[in-house]
Amino acid sequence: MNILTVKDDRQSFLGRYIAGDFKNYDYQLNEQEIYGRRHQQPAHPHTSELAAVIGDYMRDLELTELQRTHLSALASGAQVVIGGQQAGLFISPLYTIHKIISIIVHAREQSAALGSTIVPVFWIAGEDHDFSEVNHAYLYDNDKHRMQKLKVATKREAEDSVSHFSLTEDEMTATIEQFVSCLHETARTKVIYEKLIQLPMNWTAHFKALVHELFKDYGLILIDSADPALRKLEQETLLWMFDHHYEINEAFHQGQKEMDSYSIETTTNVHLFLSEEGKRQLLNYEEGRYHLGKSGISYSEEEIRTLIKNSPERFSNNVVTRPLMEELMFNTLTFIGGPAEVRYWGELHTVFKAAKREMPIVLPRMRLTYIDDRISKLVERYELPLAEVVTEGLDNQTDHFLQQDTNQSLVAELDKTSASLQQQYQQMMTLAESEQVKRMIESNLKHHLKQVDYFNKAYNKELHQRNRTVLNHFNEIEAFLHPRGGLQERTWHPLVMLNNYSMSLFDDVIESITYSLEHRIIEI
Repeated sequence: MNILTVKDDRQSFLGRYIAGDFKNYDYQLNEQEIYGRRHQQPAHPHTSELAAVIGDYMRDLELTELQRTHLSALASGAQVVIGGQQAGLFISPLYTIHKIISIIVHAREQSAALGSTIVPVFWIAGEDHDFSEVNHAYLYDNDKHRMQKLKVATKREAEDSVSHFSLTEDEMTATIEQFVSCLHETARTKVIYEKLIQLPMNWTAHFKALVHELFKDYGLILIDSADPALRKLEQETLLWMFDHHYEINEAFHQGQKEMDSYSIETTTNVHLFLSEEGKRQLLNYEEGRYHLGKSGISYSEEEIRTLIKNSPERFSNNVVTRPLMEELMFNTLTFIGGPAEVRYWGELHTVFKAAKREMPIVLPRMRLTYIDDRISKLVERYELPLAEVVTEGLDNQTDHFLQQDTNQSLVAELDKTSASLQQQYQQMMTLAESEQVKRMIESNLKHHLKQVDYFNKAYNKELHQRNRTVLNHFNEIEAFLHPRGGLQERTWHPLVMLNNYSMSLFDDVIESITYSLEHRIIEI
């Protein structure tokens, strides 16, 4: 695999973070020996219990020898490289895969560097309830060279955690049929179909099964944040978070001020959810009571504490307390997150300080873009700046190309005609002797301007028509490298990549790549 590098903008958030411009993190990536220092952190006393919980959660999977080794290491206090993501439809989108690859590669490299087993862990954010964020995927239409949106075949919504949501057999079958029908048929399409029809109906269970199938040979450990056994292990921490919600809230707002960043928006001052009446609802403290916004129910302080003690599985973290909970559960060497996660972890630095817990090393996940031979040849043919196309799209190049073929003299005359008409009719307006005459003049001007506009649009249509081949190529390049106005990994579906290229594509990436903070383009 050939791998090219895209240089980061030094003034972007990631560029500044990598350079060490922000002090709201306990470890700066530009400092020496940060992994050695972090590796000295003592293990949590509950680490063997945590390993047992994860082992039970993964019991329905066929574990590899390396996964068993990693579970044993975890039970003995081994540190982890961890990251997480919501469970998207059949592991959507592509950056979820890149986050997992980042976790595996970084854990492997640090195991070698530190001479100690570092366990790769993926945290499935099954406690989330925003089904609209995960109930769809975008698939690349090879014939039309554009992305098409596929939505899961159900009209039901998940108002509780998505881990509690399951498709019916008919809904699952219909979704799979729609998904596979959108794929460009290759020798791998049937293989993918056979794997999909064997998936469980539960939303996070299907995600878990696919991730395990792809990455089990690398010893990846999986846990669902909504797992009841994990919640029971978190019980004392949930109580602490509830008892100290005022301090946590104050620290959170102070951290946003210090970071001068407000990427986290939340309407709660408790920063915990409670499942009530089949809905995951934010707790909010007001006038001595803890209120649930969706049901109108309120609880006293002691009632909430009793619920946590008796039914911890009904509680879950919001964006403010989730990173802290993750750190208080796992012996973390490195947390790996996307650019937005890295930013909001900085806003939570004071929350960690309030909990008297050091923040782990926060590492941006690797950013990858794939380019195949056809797209590479088109980019070369039109002498396009590849790095700019990957990060910014083709708007500038398309405009420049059309400008080069535009009759500029004709366009200038059209503009002069339009300006002249408006000037002449404005003069006529000053001579009008009544409102009715003025309206006639206005109407006549609109008619003439409409004709000029019609000609302008017709000319542009003809311009696009005679350059149709080039513009179609530009559209194809953009749909591949910068779809929907963003990075490829934010839209493309991993199974489309496997279907179109190779079932071992992500294995090849893992074996070919070293960890890098720079965006890289991989030739496939």
